[in-house]
Amino acid sequence: MSEFLPPEPAPSVSQFSSQSLFKSLVQALPTPILVVDRFLAVAYANTSAQRIVGVKTPFEGQSIGRVLRDEGIVALVQASIQTEGTKKSGFARGGPGISWNVVVAPLNEINADGSPSATPPAFFVITIEDVVEIQRLEQVQRDFIANISHELRTPLTAIRLLAETLEDIIDTDPDKAQEFVEKIEVEAYYLNDMVTELLDLSRIESGQAVMTLEPIEAERLVHEVMARMLPLAQRHRVTLRTDVQQGKTPVAADSKQITRVLVNLVHNAIKFTPSGGTITLGTTQLAEQKMQRFFVRDTGVGIRKEELPRVFERFYKTDRARSKADYFGPGGGGTGLGLAIARHVVEVHNGSINVESVLGQGSTFTFALPIVQK
Repeated sequence: MSEFLPPEPAPSVSQFSSQSLFKSLVQALPTPILVVDRFLAVAYANTSAQRIVGVKTPFEGQSIGRVLRDEGIVALVQASIQTEGTKKSGFARGGPGISWNVVVAPLNEINADGSPSATPPAFFVITIEDVVEIQRLEQVQRDFIANISHELRTPLTAIRLLAETLEDIIDTDPDKAQEFVEKIEVEAYYLNDMVTELLDLSRIESGQAVMTLEPIEAERLVHEVMARMLPLAQRHRVTLRTDVQQGKTPVAADSKQITRVLVNLVHNAIKFTPSGGTITLGTTQLAEQKMQRFFVRDTGVGIRKEELPRVFERFYKTDRARSKADYFGPGGGGTGLGLAIARHVVEVHNGSINVESVLGQGSTFTFALPIVQK
């Protein structure tokens, strides 16, 4: 009979030195934080602080004035040191659209009984708040709420009106009633698709979506998407063809997710390419970068230059009048989330997605994936 061994005790905070625990806590915070001594020398700075001041290498031991290069902030730190109290102020930085809220506070020592020590503080903490970035995030949040409210209201209003009309004609005009039922189903499917894509986008953005990266031949991804999208292209009288070069090259990819990206790009191309147009789905190797390029090129109506920077935003839809007249779906089709999902999927694969377009001539969407080194 084996002897019972109790499990090892979990580590406690007391096992860490106060210095290592402090550094770990500060490093984990997204807020830029610097610690200076009474002589204005930087004792510690987290990665967020290095990023916001534009210095990649550690700058411990340097003067805070040399690091931040702002007399106003240095004066604020000096005022906190002299009064041993908290000081805060706003600062407009060198370039346009750059503004910081800076808070300087003493790091008072704590006695064993938890009371503050009478010893003058030896260190002071500086926290920096990027006002412009906060305003940008607040605007993104407001835009998101406004967009989702609009996107939900349109189909819900349609469903309500269709249901009210259906109630009036269900006994007198069965054929018309059936038509209204089908329209309600279309709107319901649209709502379901939007909720599903919102959840998918949320999981990908938060890192909760599991990506299984495995070697897969580039041409296999292209041919699979070709087989899936060819019937839709034929239905809309658009020629769909492939252009495969170095197709045997293996790429590191989650085949399900990358297929989803390509399907979305081809679907959009079909939607915005007039009958008789051509869509080319292809891949080629970028040997000098050790990347494999995938592209979807169409001869469609193109995208206006001013819209190009926004096509990968959530809920952003280009001019709806550009879609084919025979395309069926609420609002010209699409939830405005497909390209946002595509961008995040490609970025998780350590790639980037881009678009080039000429109005009236067509668009080309491209992204690259790392090649699996043999």
